Amino acid sequence: MPKPVIHDHDGHVDDILSCILLWLSKDVDLQAVGITNGDCYADQAFEAILKMATYLDIDGPEIAWNDEPVPNPFPDNWRRESYIINELPLFGDIYLKKLYQQGKGRRSEEAFADCLAHTKEPITIVATGPLTVLAPILKNADLRKKVAEVVVMGGAVQVPGNVEEGDHDGSAEWNVYADPVAFKQVLDTGVQVKMIPLDVTNQVPVTKEFLQRLEDQSSKYKASMLAAKLWSLVKGFTYYFWDTITAAAAIKPELFTFKEMRIEVVTHGKSMGKTSTAMFGGKKIQVATSMDKAAFEDLLLEIFRAR
Repeated sequence: MPKPVIHDHDGHVDDILSCILLWLSKDVDLQAVGITNGDCYADQAFEAILKMATYLDIDGPEIAWNDEPVPNPFPDNWRRESYIINELPLFGDIYLKKLYQQGKGRRSEEAFADCLAHTKEPITIVATGPLTVLAPILKNADLRKKVAEVVVMGGAVQVPGNVEEGDHDGSAEWNVYADPVAFKQVLDTGVQVKMIPLDVTNQVPVTKEFLQRLEDQSSKYKASMLAAKLWSLVKGFTYYFWDTITAAAAIKPELFTFKEMRIEVVTHGKSMGKTSTAMFGGKKIQVATSMDKAAFEDLLLEIFRAR
């Protein structure tokens, strides 16, 4: 049976692609999608997700959002890409159709809490942005016991981070740096966590060869066409399968090798957001250490042929 999943993301290209994967996967029952105001402007990303679902003519989860700022905002030029995504020419005739969901949408924490409170089986949470919205929910013991695991894109254990801000030392990954206190709070709850760090995602860039394979099937499948258009927005940059890898870890965990580690999080100072292993401190979680790249790419192409 498909596993029930909640997806909390922050609206950038890879977040939306990971949302499509979870939505279309036959192994997932996607129950709610929430947009955190991280690497996007949440109102724009919310509209874009509704247009995406309308374009693909799919149904399923409630779409929710939260426009509260994260403590350490992403660069504005990154966030503004949500305006471009929301106005993709592919969505040009959406106004002729009935939009996937009417109204301004509920707050993510309300939609997530409802899903957890009423589920009959534990729910997997996939988080591909800062944990700002999820941390308060997971502090609630009654809701937390309804969570099977949290699969999160975040952290850098034995590799440099990707934050290049002011006097920061560059040791942190962006999703954790954006709200390190929330990340630590989630670990401190004791909920089962699978972390997909830069150590793994750095091994899997989006290649021209993969994009060509996607392009070859895009004339027959709308999801492939949408995915190709989204990835085209980041051509010219070194771009990795950050969030799509994280979605795949929820869909097909057998493609990954995980190792139990004690992880601690720096919550202030020049190393804010740094995640590192500890001999005695920190919290025990599962950390991805390697993956089957070829099988992962095949999985993406297969799912993008589902619609």
